[in-house]
Amino acid sequence: MPVGLLRFWRRSVDAPDTDQLPRLVARWLAPWPTLTNDEREYLLELVDVLVHELRWEAANGFEVTPAMRACVAAHAAMLVLSFDDGLDSYRDVSSVIVHPSTIVRKGTKYLGDGLFTDDDDPIIGEAIHKGPVLVSWDAASFQARTPDRGENVLYHEFAHRLDMLDGMSDGTPLIPADDQFDEFVRVCTDSLRRLRRHEEPSVLRNYATTNPAEFFAVATEVFFTRPVPLREENPALYGVLRDYFRQDPAGRRPMY
Repeated sequence: MPVGLLRFWRRSVDAPDTDQLPRLVARWLAPWPTLTNDEREYLLELVDVLVHELRWEAANGFEVTPAMRACVAAHAAMLVLSFDDGLDSYRDVSSVIVHPSTIVRKGTKYLGDGLFTDDDDPIIGEAIHKGPVLVSWDAASFQARTPDRGENVLYHEFAHRLDMLDGMSDGTPLIPADDQFDEFVRVCTDSLRRLRRHEEPSVLRNYATTNPAEFFAVATEVFFTRPVPLREENPALYGVLRDYFRQDPAGRRPMY
């Protein structure tokens, strides 16, 4: 499988050494023990490119350590592990900006339906179209260590970047085959409607009801962190995510 061509600025001298990556990735990526040897080898190739060639920035004087780079890069690589074009899905990511803790967005923000607000907006991550990915290290590191919670800001924000590849953040990533695309839209639309009706408890947290883009990002988090409960609750949703990512995490790992 090709790693993919990334249009990054330069090879970083502050990244972890390549021989450190297996230990660091094993520490931070929960699915690592369930991967085959071939999958591990390819994942490490993807991580090596990301940690060395992607532009990394620290917010507010914070220091981005090699372990932080490896953690973020491993989760980003996990999403595209089975894609034919490797890392090309992240070609428009200008940088990753790591904040020490909660990020507070200031200024006027559009709420939708013609409404705006000037209130501070605390967030733990953000994906900006053709721009950077912002993450809170406190949140990212905690969630990476506790996958059974079903929340992972790294999967979430890089899922948004996959969603944005067609120029829109609408919950429908690039799916070339028309029949697969139609099935993806049908299942996700139906699942979102059911979740909004609160018919029964769900492994997907309520934030998924915000809009289709957030539904896809939250569903991606759960697909990779709590795949067995998701498959049991909504086999159709699990199926379209399995077909899109070309991975079957519920088939790899024991139930939480």
